[in-house]
Amino acid sequence: MGHEERLVAGARPVLHDPTNHDFIANSFEVLKKGLEVITESKMAEDKPSPQKEQIPRPCGTLKPRRKRKRKIFSCTECSRRKQKCDRSFPCSNCIIRNKQLACHYKNESVTGQQLLEEGKGESLEAIKLESESIAQVSAFGFAKPNGNNNTTLGIFEKIWSHNTDPHSLISKFTTIDINGIREKYRSLIRQLPSKIIIETLVKTFFREVNHQYYSLDEGIFRDHLKDWNNLTFSTLKNAPLELSGDMQFFPALLFQCLALGLQFQPQEYDPNLESLKYAIGMSLDDVASDYSQSGFSIMALLGKRHVTLIAVQAGFLRTAFLKNYGMVPESWHSLSQTIRDAQEIGLQKGIREWGKPNEKPEDVLENQWLDQLRRRVWLILSWWDIDMAMLLGRPTTIDRRDEKPPFPIDAPIPRNRREVAPAPRTESDPPTPLSTLLWTSELSAPLWDISVLEKEDPHQKDFAKVEKMHGLINQISSYCPPYFRVHNPDTTFDNHPDCYWIVNARSNLQSNAAFTIMALHRPYIFTNPPSRTLALKAAIEVLGAQRTLFNLLVSTRYKMFCLVLRTFDAVVLIAAIYILYPFENRDDLDDSLQHFEWAMERFHMMGDRNTMAKAALGVLKAIYVRLKKALLPVLEPMSGGEPLSTGVNTAPNFDFSSIAPPQPVNDLLYNNLSTIGESTRVEPQSANIDGGGLFNPNIICETEIWQFDGDFRNDSFWGFMNDYNS
Repeated sequence: MGHEERLVAGARPVLHDPTNHDFIANSFEVLKKGLEVITESKMAEDKPSPQKEQIPRPCGTLKPRRKRKRKIFSCTECSRRKQKCDRSFPCSNCIIRNKQLACHYKNESVTGQQLLEEGKGESLEAIKLESESIAQVSAFGFAKPNGNNNTTLGIFEKIWSHNTDPHSLISKFTTIDINGIREKYRSLIRQLPSKIIIETLVKTFFREVNHQYYSLDEGIFRDHLKDWNNLTFSTLKNAPLELSGDMQFFPALLFQCLALGLQFQPQEYDPNLESLKYAIGMSLDDVASDYSQSGFSIMALLGKRHVTLIAVQAGFLRTAFLKNYGMVPESWHSLSQTIRDAQEIGLQKGIREWGKPNEKPEDVLENQWLDQLRRRVWLILSWWDIDMAMLLGRPTTIDRRDEKPPFPIDAPIPRNRREVAPAPRTESDPPTPLSTLLWTSELSAPLWDISVLEKEDPHQKDFAKVEKMHGLINQISSYCPPYFRVHNPDTTFDNHPDCYWIVNARSNLQSNAAFTIMALHRPYIFTNPPSRTLALKAAIEVLGAQRTLFNLLVSTRYKMFCLVLRTFDAVVLIAAIYILYPFENRDDLDDSLQHFEWAMERFHMMGDRNTMAKAALGVLKAIYVRLKKALLPVLEPMSGGEPLSTGVNTAPNFDFSSIAPPQPVNDLLYNNLSTIGESTRVEPQSANIDGGGLFNPNIICETEIWQFDGDFRNDSFWGFMNDYNS
């Protein structure tokens, strides 16, 4: 039993053995006698009493009947869309809408039972049948089994419906459940490719993907992979019951690594990967989707009772895969579940007590490195939680008031963790991906206070606190390590073989720092002119960092979600400011228009490999029409031409503070933000782009009538845009 299993087992002591046949038989007799007593007392209560009938009960003393909270058995997608779910896995609605990856069930017993039924070949209707006698028992207060045969009522149901020996019944149904789990587990791990393919994709993962998040330690991962490859056929035949907790969840982690490795394959990839395609017209992205779904199915099959650190890592990589795949709302839900799993094993509590009597020094050192990995994983989850919450406009899963574990030590990874203890690296040591993670966490830490400020100041009036927080953010940025600086960086380690990622990291860190300032001032852009200017400058800096990063990447990296979400958020913010306040911030106008054009060009180049970029490009083109019209009074005098009679209205003189600042990423992903024509949906095409640049005030197209469509209110920013300058 691994360390994670001991933790969970220690938190839930086993009171009795469910396979104890004597215990079951005695319990059956007691339950049968108790049922007879309850039935007699119930019949006595139902007899009408003459005395009670003569006494009228006052109406004023009647208490309102409490409404029972219904359990949700539909999948999350059908529940969100308020559709009838057939409770399959995946359900028919998700298959029709091509949302198989998003189909999952919050009720673990429903999902687990469905997975078992696939292996047993039993129909869902047969399991849902409930005898009349069991319905009477449940009316006396017993909980319904809901497909779980190990509950008291589940056992009693089988005994009641089968007039036979309880000993054989218990053994029979326990064996059926175990066999169903075993068969489903084996069917999933059979989908793993050959060891040669696994090695190829694992190398890609650790070279191209892992340094972005640094959620896995390659040495520890390869130790687990070696243990997995050394498992015998007889052991796998009885899996997962004969495997340790870590080994049970390891194929789920391996599937997610393979999926991400496939996502970042170069255009001229290894020809051996063609063997993974089992149908004509299939792409590596389709194979990656299958692998990620297989890993998720293993997680769902094993459940949440014995979660380990490997399960948490697999959940996080599933979150990253969904985000790269363009399924950002599903990714956010996956992140929330992964954080809960991490809390289940106590990652938020910091140091664990590993010591044992007579423990070897080598084991002590190895456990210290494992503690560092646990801290690192929790730090990643915390950063993603607040970052996605601010970007998507959603709540966080972690409560900022909870205890926080200490930061992991930025220590060089040794060749043998059983010989060296974690120690901070020196100035002569090259930075590690953990160095990037630690500095990113420092830059993103103010986002927690910004989220609190948005709740405490809903009317955007506390400008003094905003100014103070802006100063603190600048103070944090001043401590940037020299090798991460954008301007005049220390390039000592740029050519180090282990620091091939450091040039890209500088642009990412610059974008994160500017996003924090933009998030601080965004709620105040319509109420406070200084915040409007500072938010505009931060958005321009975000776009500059995004352009630098984009130029450093090859086309295989166009799937990176940060290339779209950060850019789209900043471009819409700039457009909103200049549309409503065209005569302000004239010094930044040229840079803003240039970055708007570059952003559209990047989205056009990424459209074939990034679904989010393709969807966002249409919205940007519609915003372009509004922005061009709003800037006509500003651009005409600058061009020296005669004022054009275009019939375009200028900005009305009224207070815009009643309009909520735009949350473009939230509206794009959750409110189906898109563009439409007068009557039918159209695909926006580039218009009015000539040698003079994107924004040529001398060209006006009268057919530019694109409107915004989506699930937003008429008094929102997008509703205002539909009425403004129409």
